[in-house]
Amino acid sequence: MAGKVQLVVFRVGAEEFAVDIMHTKEVVVPREITPVPETQDYVEGVMNLRGNLIPVLDFRKRLRGHGIAHNADRRIIIARVDGKTLGMMVDSASEVIRIDSSMIEAAPDIISEIGADYVSGVVNFSGRFIVMVDLAKALDGDITCELDQVLNVLSSRAGGRDSTSQPGLERAI
Repeated sequence: MAGKVQLVVFRVGAEEFAVDIMHTKEVVVPREITPVPETQDYVEGVMNLRGNLIPVLDFRKRLRGHGIAHNADRRIIIARVDGKTLGMMVDSASEVIRIDSSMIEAAPDIISEIGADYVSGVVNFSGRFIVMVDLAKALDGDITCELDQVLNVLSSRAGGRDSTSQPGLERAI
């Protein structure tokens, strides 16, 4: 039996992607991001979101996006993955769609062969092909290690306070 799924749709370059709304907290406009020295190029830095420091990753670099982003459209998707809260900088994020899970087609075999096993499926929604991203897989390996290092630095600078807890975050999409 198929169920309903809500997806947050975003753009990186010319492509549309989506993540399950259950992994997202909210979508915010970019704000000042403080770089963190000695991190990989996909780590934009950290931002202050209502008193909490959130590491921000550039999803354009992770998803190998092409084209030029218009700064006015850029958004940061606040997500929670494997117990960690982080921001994902994307070119735009403008809608939440509700689909039947039977609309999700399996990712082609070539996807894993080219190293994009974070693609969990493809949705044909109103004539648009939207690539579904499994955030846990998209943020595994070296990215998770890098994120852990940033979070450890933030925690030590915050005097041991858990900088990843997010009281009061509301779904604001």
